[in-house]
Amino acid sequence: MNDLFIYISLALVVLLFILSSLIYKKMRVWKLIIIILTGGMYGVIRFFSDLITFITLEKASEYYSYFLFFIVIIIAITFKNKIKITQNLTDYDFFELEKELGDLQDVSDLLRMRFISTIGLLNEGIIFYNDDLEGMFVTEQAAEILGTEKSDFAIDDYMKFIHQEDQPEYHSAIKKATRKNPNYEVKYRIFKNGTYVWLYEKGHLFTHNKKDYLVSSLKGIDLKLFPDTMIHELDSIPGEPQLVNYLVQARKEKEVFHLVLMHLTNIPDINQRFGRDVGNLMIAEYIKKMRYHFAREHNSIFRITGIEFALIIKEEQKYDVLKRALVSGGDLINLRLNIGGIQQVVYPNVGVIKNDPWSSYEVNDFMSLAHKTLEEAIRNNKKNFSIYGE
Repeated sequence: MNDLFIYISLALVVLLFILSSLIYKKMRVWKLIIIILTGGMYGVIRFFSDLITFITLEKASEYYSYFLFFIVIIIAITFKNKIKITQNLTDYDFFELEKELGDLQDVSDLLRMRFISTIGLLNEGIIFYNDDLEGMFVTEQAAEILGTEKSDFAIDDYMKFIHQEDQPEYHSAIKKATRKNPNYEVKYRIFKNGTYVWLYEKGHLFTHNKKDYLVSSLKGIDLKLFPDTMIHELDSIPGEPQLVNYLVQARKEKEVFHLVLMHLTNIPDINQRFGRDVGNLMIAEYIKKMRYHFAREHNSIFRITGIEFALIIKEEQKYDVLKRALVSGGDLINLRLNIGGIQQVVYPNVGVIKNDPWSSYEVNDFMSLAHKTLEEAIRNNKKNFSIYGE
């Protein structure tokens, strides 16, 4: 009876092992080791019983049958659990999974079509860089801006479009984008229809599957005569009539502020040497930095003429910073700017006048004094600024 039990148990162990391997198409190493171990133990008891000296053969067979019964239970339990999981997936979950995959496919297709349609509505071109920055794909709008019918470029081929002086600036900009500082902006010239035209590229770095990718927008800068420059930093600035209206309201509300007039002195020379397009881009960069340092509030910077601007500074701390910069002649006022491969220092003449709540000046008189203060700064050969009353 004991031998029959052992034979049946051994057969069940082998059968469960074979079925498990066939169903899951994978052989479990630990089960194979157990089968070899149990078979080896049976071989010792059956054919080499003389090696067993510490207990009787009957006891060894009894203990072996207990061990074998335990092994059958362990393998059967693990096999049952796997059958249960497979059975559930087959009867119900596979159907639900198929339905969810279909829904996900629909959503994916919808998102893809929305993305393609959105790109088609944009005036700007889009550039998708490869993760190694050795190649790129451009949309139809970008290809039209570049004056080509190609949509795929090696980065070296794209560099051939760019003015030789601007290539280092462009290459440096796309290489500097990092996960910590993912955004970049760069302006450069490309050769199109027999001449060079300016482009503005604004890019962003994102990460997918532990790889970094760049995507950027590309648009041409249609530089025309002031005030229509097609440069947001300049076209969005209110003019002198808006400044007068602001001063009228500010004086009614008894505000304390400094009115700063800036005359960008060497812009005419830049226009003559490099062209008005470069001059406008230099002005835009200069005003962007002045806005950042001194005039972040809404309606606090105005354009009087092509190269003359007005700043309203309400905070005394910001005015103190401006005054120290004027006195020291530092690079907070005299800015070294890079446009493509062109590097120039843009410097202003500055006139400053303070508005006090108890001042009896009318707005026109106040503006007249501000302009006279600026004229004094322009005429002064020793320093490039003048502060009314000092």
